Amino acid sequence: MAGWRRGAVAAAVAASAALPAAGCGVIPGEPSVAELTEEGVTRTLAEWRAARVDSLRYRLAFRLPAERSAPVEGVARITWRRTRGEGPVILDFAAPDSAVRGVESRGRPVEWELRGGHLVVPAGAAVDSAGAVSLEVAFVAGDGPLNRNEEYLYTLFVPARAREAFPCFDQPDLKGRFRLSLEAPEGWRVVSNTPAAGPAPDDPPPFGPPGPGRRLHRFAETPPLPTYLFAFAAGRFQVEAAERDGRTLRMLHRETDAEKVRRNREAAFDLHAAALRWLEEYTGIPYPFEKFEFVLVPSFQYGGMEHPGAVLYRASRVLLDESPTTGQKLGRASLISHETAHMWFGDLVTMEWFDDVWMKEVFANFMAAKIVHPSFPEIDHDLRFLLNHHPSAYAVDRSEGTHPIRQELPNLADAGSLYGAIIYQKAPIVMRQLEALTGEDAFREGVRDYLRSAPWGNAGWPGLVAALDPHTELDVAAWSRVWVEEANRPAVEARTVVSGGRIDSLVVEQRDPTGRGRRWPQRIETALGTGDSLALLPVRLRGRSTVVEGARGRPAPDFVVPGAGGRGYGRFVLDPADRDRLLEALPGIEPAVSRAAAWLILWDAMLEGEVAPGELVELVRDAVGGESEELLVERMLADLSEAWWRYLDAGTRRRLAPGVERSL
Repeated sequence: MAGWRRGAVAAAVAASAALPAAGCGVIPGEPSVAELTEEGVTRTLAEWRAARVDSLRYRLAFRLPAERSAPVEGVARITWRRTRGEGPVILDFAAPDSAVRGVESRGRPVEWELRGGHLVVPAGAAVDSAGAVSLEVAFVAGDGPLNRNEEYLYTLFVPARAREAFPCFDQPDLKGRFRLSLEAPEGWRVVSNTPAAGPAPDDPPPFGPPGPGRRLHRFAETPPLPTYLFAFAAGRFQVEAAERDGRTLRMLHRETDAEKVRRNREAAFDLHAAALRWLEEYTGIPYPFEKFEFVLVPSFQYGGMEHPGAVLYRASRVLLDESPTTGQKLGRASLISHETAHMWFGDLVTMEWFDDVWMKEVFANFMAAKIVHPSFPEIDHDLRFLLNHHPSAYAVDRSEGTHPIRQELPNLADAGSLYGAIIYQKAPIVMRQLEALTGEDAFREGVRDYLRSAPWGNAGWPGLVAALDPHTELDVAAWSRVWVEEANRPAVEARTVVSGGRIDSLVVEQRDPTGRGRRWPQRIETALGTGDSLALLPVRLRGRSTVVEGARGRPAPDFVVPGAGGRGYGRFVLDPADRDRLLEALPGIEPAVSRAAAWLILWDAMLEGEVAPGELVELVRDAVGGESEELLVERMLADLSEAWWRYLDAGTRRRLAPGVERSL
């Protein structure tokens, strides 16, 4: 570190006893130091800091040893401009006291203390008269988020784990510019968010000249990034490069099967290039970052992680085995498009707080579907979407433990509690409904306005609501309250009046199962069934009752099924006679998505006590052998298992067992 005095480091360490209370006080009427330094990263602390920090920059250096057991040493120089208020400097660093080797400001040692996973420096110790703040910290990095292996390592700081590795402001709305130096063993490849760069004039080697068998790598300064998107990887990787649309793409991997690499190489580059082209056209914003590299990590924790300029993937999701299935190829294309979409949704514009983490994920999935579906016409994407999302979302939303999509998150330490079926399954359904209600063109223009509203900054769900509002007649704020900010789903029922063998009126009604009188605006389809054939009539639900104009004068159907198109979200209630006829007709219903929607409606009816479990078991017994859609077979068999063991008594199981066994 420039200006670092080893004697001063020792003095700083010796002086690191508890800070006097007066030295750390905040101004009257503001949170106390005790409140601000609670474990984790609280919303209170985050808001307090966000109001005071501007022009944030990190200069980080790490010494990566060849031996996994040796510590990773680090040096951080953090500068910013304090915009208001008094009080201490509070960084996040979840480490023991021994991990802090010393703290300086402008070459002078300062007092410091670790409290509740925070590095606290007294008020005024690091701030000059103009409000400029500068801190230099020597530390030992925590291993947890570094994911160290004998021959490589990679960082994974999401949602708030950067603080386990280095001192920082570990909150998404304090974006900083990072300049990284890595000293690594000779022969290791290194990658970070930006290209390699030469040293800055004031940037001597942070640990002195590298010794034998060592090499120093420097990277250019990043654009503003939150800590969870800052990343680096280093190790014995091989590199493949290709040019697409005038842009060089690089792939780092550890695969030893050269034929496997050759077989997948072009597809990996082509899929990234296609996603980049599509997203640039859709958003109207060129790819925002300086380079595009991706690292294939063996046994990576997730499918992928969207670090700009250094995307991480689980290697097996990109390098497919010989003769992959269509589903595996679709999965790869979807994953690559998902992570690429994050470059705009999450990376360029980042949520202000992790209560909107669902938003970046649903946008990435939503855009990925638009990108890849045309390339896989042989797949029934509506059926796949229905069965991948609705059963899991319904399982939570029908329970007493359900919760809104958008939840309050008091502390980033609890961010893991936000993930689940409501985030990953219900939210995509809701976003698809929003586009259907506003229209594709209006939705795209609103999304573009949203991205243009905060480039390199932060915006949450309210920002998207405001961006969409001028482009549609829909009251987006009111729609959001019931769909995003509150829990539950509507109960939807069709009422039919027949006269002279023809429909006189068909009305679809919705009610709030909690008795609060809420209404869920959405587009659904109501099916008129005659024999095995269905006529799907579009219905836009607004208030309590909606007249289905296209139904009047049609021949009286055998049965009526609201929600049979597979797009609607709710508990679709059937008239008893319609329910009985649907049980008979379901195996022959077309299209497949309506057959699957009808199955989910009947499963709901069983859980409500309106259909006997044995009737559904008999339906699976009779239908599964002739079912042509593998996804629906899997769904029915999973439900068969649950119904068999949870809802059938022993006598009914004995009676039905021979027929079910023959069918299976």
